Amino acid sequence: MILALLLALQDPQSPPPSASIPRIEAEVRVDGVLDEPVWSQAAKLDGFHQYQPVDGRPAEERTEILVWYGPTSIHFGIRAFDRSPQTIRATVADRDRIGSDDKVVLYLDTFNDRRRAFVFGVNPLGIQEDGVLSEGSGNGAGTLGGAGLDRSPDFIWQSRGQVTDSGYVVEIRIPFKSLRYAGSGPQAWGFNVQRTTRRTGYEDTWSDARRANASFLAQSGRLDGLHDLRSGITVEVQPYVSGIVEGERDDAGDLAHGTFEPDAGVNVRLSRTNLALDATLNPDFSQVLPDFGLVTVNERFALFIPERREFFLEGIDLFNTPNQLIYTRQVVDPVAGAKFTGKFGRFGVAYLGALDESGDPDALFNIGRFRYDLAGNSLAGLTVTDRESGDDFNRVIAADTRIVFGRIYFAQAQLGQSWSPGKEGPIWQAEVDRTGRKWGFNAQLVGIAPGFETDAGFVNRTDIITARFFNRFSWYGARGRLVEQFSAFAAPRRLWEYEQRYGDGGPIEGTDRVSADVRLRGNWNLSTALTRNFFWFDPAVYEDLVVGDPTGPAFTPAQKADDLFGGSVTITTPTWRKVDATMQVNYGEVPIFDEAGTGSELRVTGGIGLRPTASLRVSLDATATRIERSLGGEFAHTFLPRVTVEFQPVRQLFFRVFAEYRVDQRETLVDPATGTPLFLDGAPAGGLDFRGIRTDFLAQYLPSPGTVAYVGYATNFDNQYTGLGSDLTQSQDRFFVKVAYLFRH
Repeated sequence: MILALLLALQDPQSPPPSASIPRIEAEVRVDGVLDEPVWSQAAKLDGFHQYQPVDGRPAEERTEILVWYGPTSIHFGIRAFDRSPQTIRATVADRDRIGSDDKVVLYLDTFNDRRRAFVFGVNPLGIQEDGVLSEGSGNGAGTLGGAGLDRSPDFIWQSRGQVTDSGYVVEIRIPFKSLRYAGSGPQAWGFNVQRTTRRTGYEDTWSDARRANASFLAQSGRLDGLHDLRSGITVEVQPYVSGIVEGERDDAGDLAHGTFEPDAGVNVRLSRTNLALDATLNPDFSQVLPDFGLVTVNERFALFIPERREFFLEGIDLFNTPNQLIYTRQVVDPVAGAKFTGKFGRFGVAYLGALDESGDPDALFNIGRFRYDLAGNSLAGLTVTDRESGDDFNRVIAADTRIVFGRIYFAQAQLGQSWSPGKEGPIWQAEVDRTGRKWGFNAQLVGIAPGFETDAGFVNRTDIITARFFNRFSWYGARGRLVEQFSAFAAPRRLWEYEQRYGDGGPIEGTDRVSADVRLRGNWNLSTALTRNFFWFDPAVYEDLVVGDPTGPAFTPAQKADDLFGGSVTITTPTWRKVDATMQVNYGEVPIFDEAGTGSELRVTGGIGLRPTASLRVSLDATATRIERSLGGEFAHTFLPRVTVEFQPVRQLFFRVFAEYRVDQRETLVDPATGTPLFLDGAPAGGLDFRGIRTDFLAQYLPSPGTVAYVGYATNFDNQYTGLGSDLTQSQDRFFVKVAYLFRH
């Protein structure tokens, strides 16, 4: 009864639209000019609604989508009208890098299952972004509700666009060979379009999608009339050759370079409508993008770094699981690999096998993910992973389900178990979520036993039970108001030991957080937060420390750091044509984990994006932190400025220069009660003085996905050889080249 009352209070929503698109035997040139006669016969989709910041309103700018298809491809024509065409943001950007531009994104749910959609986005010049949107993989923080958008896959399709005196026009052709769909019979595809206008920050959708919904894809419209699609068996063969020369300091202190090391390999892909088989021999796993700048001076656990290697990226969304039980970066140096992905009615399967030679002996990975679509948008899944290396092994099996009900609710659960030599343990999760327009919440309980281990996943902490309850209250301003949207959040979190060893029997960590987000007219955004934290310190972590001198008494750590208060403020500017910026300031009391003490931390992060011309982009960002001990004096500080310059004179040619300066300094540890030095293994404990510069240069020629040529150079300068503070010397460098060509039939 209560559920029925809550549903009755929801805003009325228009039924999803549908369109019957014509099949036309015609060929057109994709040039961004919709002047061929065939476009006059296309189906026209209009009547867009605003999705952000206030859903349900008619869109302020008019958008028309023209659609038709031929035997081998589907064609879209986009007419995006704009009352201020001189303010349209459009750059000649690298693929998937149009986040600061005006853009239109197509969502093609080709299985019409409301769970997964191919994503094709274009800016006004036709520059492309693509990927896959998967329901249930965003954990409440995805790009669209709980859906996660993975931009890693690159599909082969054509697009061209131009800015006009009334807005912009883009023409798109998507071959059926680049899609997966259900067999060869008549088709009905889920479909939606999302338009972003950077001047205002407004997002509009063709189907009247509402934020008060547990699923974005469930609100899609539909494309009917598809039949006799010709794709056949697609065969893709991608041979590559590469070479690398690396330099590193030898025992004499000289920068010694090895010989040029050529390499070659091949990727093979066979696909047909609803399934694909990928295989690779001696794959190239060179990484051409720098990892994120991470601050680690006061971190206790490993930080997550996303996968960027080419072979693993294709279809990676199909391996999404609760609690990150599949993490392909665990396959460090594979010799060969194979993948199979398929959708058979309601049943989906994904398998990955790889032989990794990074250790001794080699390790064999077998990873499987199986899903079954239940009624509505619900699903059930099974994850199985196995890593074998000589006599060592790790096996994990876990079942999970996501049940969507009442339109705005979902419940999710997972239960799994791991086995390793002399070690085993369970993992479990229960979660319920309400994605309402004005009020939403998420309650989650996760348990990870001390014996649980996953060598094919990323679980950086075990022996814990975590409870979180997240509340959101939103208010929406009337059209034209200064405040367009205001949201307040309250989020308590508690963490217990799975098997009690210390503390007082209650939670060993906790956070109480209240925050507010304000969105102003013109796309200004302001966020503030207040937090209270507490931590119990695990005595076992400090049992090897002694006080005063190498033969001193054992260190007795404090039991608890309590009532640690902090706050933050974040300001984000609109995306102007030439510049955008963001800044965040955090200040508060923090635990100092290395010495079981407390202190205060000031952390300032900021970034500026510059676009002097349509082909030149400059990103400047920096992080600065300073932690002061409560006893007095500095404990640690980090300074991490970074600059990235990208130049793209034409779509196919891309140049990037990246530079990072890093300072990580941490004092030797002391007893936080007395200031007496702490010793470990006969020497002062802790202490770090790292200064370094990392740079890399990349030139890329990419006429189409899969066919690419790279040349790059990277080098590091640091003080690890001299040990003299700011006296930096070159510690290593690397020169690499790669050429790959995709044969497709």
